[in-house]
Amino acid sequence: MKLSVSEYLLNKIDLTIDELKTIPSLIKAGDISGAESCFAGYVRSVLRPEKYFRLPYYAMGGTWKSENETEEDIYKRLLHNEVMSCSYRHDFGEAGIRWEDNPTPNHYYEWTWQLNRHHEFRMLGHLYRETGNEEIARLFVRMFTSWRESTVCPDDAPGYDTLAWRTIEIGIRETKNWNYAIHAFLMSPELSDHFICEFFASMWENGWRLRCHPTSNNWLIMEMTGLFHIGLLYPWVKDAEEWKNFAISTLVSEMDRQIYPDCFQIELSTGYHMIVSENCQTITEICHVMDEPVPEPILRGIARIYDLCLKLADPSMHTPSLNDGGRVDVSAACKKALKLFPERQDYLYFASLRKEGTPPEFTDIVLPYSGMVVFRDSWEEDSQWAFFESAPFGAGHQHEDKLNFLLYAYGRDMLKDTGNFAYDSSKMRQYVLSSESHNTVLVDGMAQNRRKKYKWNDGDINKLSDLRVKTGKEIDCAVGIYNEGYGPDLLDVVHKRSVYKSKSHPLGLGIFYILIDSLTSPDGQDHRYDAHWQLEAVPYSASPARGSDITGADYLAKPVSGSKIIADYGDGVTLTLLSGANYTVRCGSFDPFVGWRTPNIPAPAIDFTIFGSSGRIVTLFYPSDSGRPIESIEYDSSAKEKDIKIITKNGVIFFDGEKITI
Repeated sequence: MKLSVSEYLLNKIDLTIDELKTIPSLIKAGDISGAESCFAGYVRSVLRPEKYFRLPYYAMGGTWKSENETEEDIYKRLLHNEVMSCSYRHDFGEAGIRWEDNPTPNHYYEWTWQLNRHHEFRMLGHLYRETGNEEIARLFVRMFTSWRESTVCPDDAPGYDTLAWRTIEIGIRETKNWNYAIHAFLMSPELSDHFICEFFASMWENGWRLRCHPTSNNWLIMEMTGLFHIGLLYPWVKDAEEWKNFAISTLVSEMDRQIYPDCFQIELSTGYHMIVSENCQTITEICHVMDEPVPEPILRGIARIYDLCLKLADPSMHTPSLNDGGRVDVSAACKKALKLFPERQDYLYFASLRKEGTPPEFTDIVLPYSGMVVFRDSWEEDSQWAFFESAPFGAGHQHEDKLNFLLYAYGRDMLKDTGNFAYDSSKMRQYVLSSESHNTVLVDGMAQNRRKKYKWNDGDINKLSDLRVKTGKEIDCAVGIYNEGYGPDLLDVVHKRSVYKSKSHPLGLGIFYILIDSLTSPDGQDHRYDAHWQLEAVPYSASPARGSDITGADYLAKPVSGSKIIADYGDGVTLTLLSGANYTVRCGSFDPFVGWRTPNIPAPAIDFTIFGSSGRIVTLFYPSDSGRPIESIEYDSSAKEKDIKIITKNGVIFFDGEKITI
């Protein structure tokens, strides 16, 4: 589809508007330039840049600019067709930008897709408003025209298809980038009547594609946000009211369809979770400046999105990086939330970094549908935070990480995910998706493989997870099960993980955590079971549980009987890992590919290993800023979850999962 200006003016705009009624007769008489002048004059008279620019300006950042580039710097490189996407710069030279090319060495698909989000258009508009330099307007016209002439809106391609017309890109460019640009450059003499007509004909194509080929999940949120902006800002379009109403009704229904009852978005991916609030808050902003009422369900949905951030927040006021989402700065998020909900004292507490407001009423929190639990001592900066999940696989951006355990204490991330990586086919990308980059169990060296058979159903959002949690005065406990297969052939092994937090300080100890991994092979076959732990990139020592330390400089440490690993986080802060199982340490290994933090940082990965058809691996974690008083643990490696003997410098503790005795 390539909508001509004549087709747009005759068929896609509301010709009952008095100022536009002469357009059909002008076109019929062959006076195309007169029709273009009529439409462009109307647009210049009815758009209200002074209202639009009450919106906050979002500077171009992320992977579309270098760290120290100014807007003037970006403008100068764009003059000779040097663009940047996904942190990769390419100079197209005198021939001009080829919008559907991919010059990246590894043919990274995201480069082309994200180039077509057109963040440069918004930036150029902002720089033009700052300087009034008509050369900037001329560059915008050249860039847009080259894109319009070289890409074609598909007639019937699914929303996920094409290089320049995927619906996620359309939603993003039609939410901010194109709108900012046209309002900024509207009165520039560089924007001819014909250009304005071409611009809005192309915008109609964008809106049509969003309306006719929407997708799902976080993409759908971005698509409907873009469609709403077109419908609201440009009411002369015949479809404007229907597009606007469709977008809002879809977003309202998606608030129920996409958000679990405990507030997590169905992809269970922290950063993508925030896409819902960011896009919906963009709608509240444009409604405010355009005097459009905001539907109450949208506001309620936004509050639920922000509430999830509070539930997951660690003492540094960040969420963990779950699945492909990355960490979320909860303080920054709550500053945005306060614009809509100024009465929320818990949001103020986070936004002010504990200086104002009041903390949430809860400390420990269970998400029974999302399958997650957070154990907290308090909301203070020096508190401990432990996270455990027995979550469903989610509806997108999944990692193979069921029964993952994370730990933050004494101002340090002690156990966390390896991180996220570019959506390419590299070994690092495969690694961050796999169990090897998370704190769970491997079987015969193989990872979980839920992806092979998993299919999301909308009804799953109302299903409780298999997570079970019990809190108490002395001990908190959480239990989950993984039984969906390991490796490409879905090896049948059942993994049950029980997480215990000891809060009673026996023999003067601080808080410690015991994780019991019970493994069962239903067919009775023997397997190797590895309790796998990914540490931060910090110095460590490894030793037999009651022997002398061996400094952890080696890529592969020799397995020993019983294990003691001490990770040094600096300033006297350590994490001690103790197990009765043998250990292996790998750091920056290529074969197997393990022991990394993204993007390419070697970091120790620990395996505590047993062999057999069934058995259990017990791991004790002792975070401390005042010494390492626990020397070893002893237990029967059979599948029973009783009678764990903890040997300390001050005596012996017996732990049975129900109580602690000395």
